[in-house]
Amino acid sequence: MNKLTIVMGEYPQDGGLEKEPIEWIVLAEEAHRCLCISRYLLDCKPYHACPEAVTWENCSLREWLNQVFFQSAFSQEERERILCSEVVNPAGNTKDFVFLLCADEVESYFDDEVEDYVAYEERGAMTTAYARSQGAWFLDEDCEDDNKGCWWLRYHGNAYQESEGEYTYISCVNFDGYIEWAAQGVEETDCCVRPAFWLKTDCVLKDKGNAL
Repeated sequence: MNKLTIVMGEYPQDGGLEKEPIEWIVLAEEAHRCLCISRYLLDCKPYHACPEAVTWENCSLREWLNQVFFQSAFSQEERERILCSEVVNPAGNTKDFVFLLCADEVESYFDDEVEDYVAYEERGAMTTAYARSQGAWFLDEDCEDDNKGCWWLRYHGNAYQESEGEYTYISCVNFDGYIEWAAQGVEETDCCVRPAFWLKTDCVLKDKGNAL
C-alpha cells in the first residue's frame, strides 16, 4: 500500500508524558478533504466504561475522542482544519470530528478490489511505547510483527452489523490485519485506539511526507 503520510498534532508515544508529533496515513482523497488515520496505535482505552450493550453514539470512547483527544492532541489551528463529519452507523448517524473506522471502511480503504489485494500487513499496526505502558495487548514474540496490537472498530462487523447496540462486545482489527468480528467485550482495557478524521485540504497532496 503506497499511501501518503502527513504529520499533524502531538501525543505521548515514547512511553513518557511528553508529546511527540503524530504521523497520519492518508487513506482517501476527495474534493477538498482527505481521510486520515494514525499510523500507530496511540493509546489503550475501553470502548465503553462498563460492560453493557452500547452504540457508537453513546459509548465513552466516542466522547473521549471528540473531547479529550481532539482538544489535547491538536492546536486550535489544526482543529479548525478537521471537519465535523457525518459518520454512518446502523443505529443512527453521528457528527464527529474524530472517529473509528468500521469493518466496511477498513476493507474499502486498505484493500485494492481491482487488484484483488487484501492489505493485511497495512491493516495491522504497531503499538506505541505509551500505549503499551497504558496496558495495550501487543505481540511480544521475536518476529516481524513485534509490538503490533489490536484496534477497535466503530461497531460490529459482518453478520452483526445491523444489530448495533445489542451486544456487549465490539469488532476489532487484530495484529495480523484480520478483522475479529466479535473479539472484545466493550469494557476490556487492552485494545487500542487508532483515531481517524476527515481533514480539509486547500492544496493538492504531493509526495509522501509533505504537509498539506
